[in-house]
Amino acid sequence: MRVVGIAVDAKDNERPAVHVVLADNASGTAVIEDATDFNGDDEPMPDQMHHAAEAIRTYLKSVGAERVIVRVADFSPQARQTKGTKNRLRMEGAITSAATSVVPVTHLATGKDAGQWFGGSKADVEAAAAALVEVTSLHKRFGEAASAALAGIAL
Repeated sequence: MRVVGIAVDAKDNERPAVHVVLADNASGTAVIEDATDFNGDDEPMPDQMHHAAEAIRTYLKSVGAERVIVRVADFSPQARQTKGTKNRLRMEGAITSAATSVVPVTHLATGKDAGQWFGGSKADVEAAAAALVEVTSLHKRFGEAASAALAGIAL
């Protein structure tokens, strides 16, 4: 099964980055076939959301994914609603809508959800993803997207 995992980070409050991992388990073992980033430009947030959504649509049309998992922010009652947090949530909504328009089997997953779908905990799926990212010689920023893809394969 070909699954795309998507994660947004808001390390830059003004320009959230979208990390994308394509994983496949056709051989019986999950492998990362592709990984890419869609970074926001120095433009208004609505434009960044539009461009990221279009990039996700184009990417998904080209890779033939059967399922998409978008990692969303874990719930925290103490979380501060900073500008970066708000922009991450907005971007997650935009890319989820775009993904669903191309791949109807699109799911949202918190870390806890991803861990349960994977058959363990959030820590288990993140450890497996980190190992897969390392074996593939990718940067660790792809870890959350890879954990989403692994959860999607197991779902």
